[in-house]
Amino acid sequence: MRLITKRVEELLVPPLPEYSYICDGEIKQSECKGSMIFRDPDYMLITPQDIIESFSFYSILNRKLRGRKLKRWENYVSKYQIGIENLDTRIVLRENALLTIYVDGVTVCEVDGETVIKEYRVVGTNKNFEEELGSLKSIKPTLLIVNQRDPWFMLTAYRVLYITPELRKELSRLVGTSRIECDKIENEDNTTICYIR
Repeated sequence: MRLITKRVEELLVPPLPEYSYICDGEIKQSECKGSMIFRDPDYMLITPQDIIESFSFYSILNRKLRGRKLKRWENYVSKYQIGIENLDTRIVLRENALLTIYVDGVTVCEVDGETVIKEYRVVGTNKNFEEELGSLKSIKPTLLIVNQRDPWFMLTAYRVLYITPELRKELSRLVGTSRIECDKIENEDNTTICYIR
């Protein structure tokens, strides 16, 4: 079954490819005569080691980036108040998760805007599955993708932190289109959970 979007945030996660198209009520990667969505991605990957070795997000940026990319991310931090929250530290260190922060430019029907998304990814064995799933549910993500195959699982949680108002308004016209394929879909505490087997 395909996930039918009910909120603007669900149109953006998982992060779209560079080009996608809305055809027959679905967001697809293949070109068609429908509306086009262009995504210009910028992202920062943060590991448990990065958090252990750094005292702040600025420290992580200074360790990982140089030149124009560093200036660009410093601007994002200032503009959107991006940082490593206590919640991020807890999930990354306790669950050995990878945290990716996306600051994406998005164009929909010639309307430009930016989005800020945090993605948390945890991989483990099924003996820890319920504990890890509960931990990621506790952060109340917009979307949680559960991919479970014996003996492993991968959980990916997305929190949409910001959408520029003009972009949100344009995207709101697209709510109701379908996104990703799921075997089962649940809704819990304002989180959409997509199970893939």
